Amino acid sequence: MKLIAPLTALAICYILFFAYVASSYGELPARVASHFDILGRPNGWMSRETCVGFTVGLGIFMPALVVGAMAGADRIPVSFINLPHRDYWLAPERRRETSSLLLLYALWFACLNVLFVTGLHGLIVQANLPGQGQHLSGIGITLVAGGFLAGTGVWGALLLRHFSRIP
Repeated sequence: MKLIAPLTALAICYILFFAYVASSYGELPARVASHFDILGRPNGWMSRETCVGFTVGLGIFMPALVVGAMAGADRIPVSFINLPHRDYWLAPERRRETSSLLLLYALWFACLNVLFVTGLHGLIVQANLPGQGQHLSGIGITLVAGGFLAGTGVWGALLLRHFSRIP
C-alpha cells in the first residue's frame, strides 16, 4: 500500500499547523477568550500559554489517536472491528492488506483533523484580535465545523464504498 501521498500531505499539514500556531502566538493576548457560547460570546478563558499548549496537544493527540487505532487494527480481535463484509476483508490472507488500507484512510483523516484544529485556532486568534470584541465568528465556525463534517462524510463514504465491494 502506498502511504507516500498521505504521509506527505500529513507532514505538510503539520508544517503549516506548527508554523501558524508559532506565528500567531504573539497576536494572542495574555488572557485568551477560548470558549464561546452559541452566540459567539466568550464564556471561558485561558492563559496564552495554556491555549497554545492545548491547541498543539489537540493537534497532535486527535490525529495520533486515529492513526494509532487504525495502525493497530491487525492486532485487534476481528469481533471488535465493524466493516462491511468483515469476514471477507479480515480473512487471514487479506488481514494485512486490509490493515494497510485502514492505515491509509486513517492518515487522510489525520490530515483532516490537523486542518480542523488549525481552523479552530485561527478562529480563536481572530476572535481575540483588538477591535473584535472577543467575539467568535458565526460564519467562521460554520465553515470550519461544516468543512470538517463534510470532509468526514466524504472520507466515511469512500471508506464504506471500498469495503462494501467484494472484488
